[in-house]
Amino acid sequence: MIMRLDFDTLKDIKLRLGDYEIGADKWGNLTLKFGYWKKVSVDILDMLLPPHLYAAENLVDEDEETGGELWNYIINTNITIH
Repeated sequence: MIMRLDFDTLKDIKLRLGDYEIGADKWGNLTLKFGYWKKVSVDILDMLLPPHLYAAENLVDEDEETGGELWNYIINTNITIH
């Protein structure tokens, strides 16, 4: 799986959508979590990613204390390798 991201892309994401943390899910996909599990525009995130990658919204859970939704974004590849 080709998951390369240029550092300038990561900087652009921060400038447009704010601070985030990078992680991975159990399948090895890159994940981004903005602020305190904040929901951001997946359309803007997709626009900022290179053409071989896309972002998918992932509702992780609901915060029992605030009643808010906890979101992260799974980054995956558009390329199928056989």
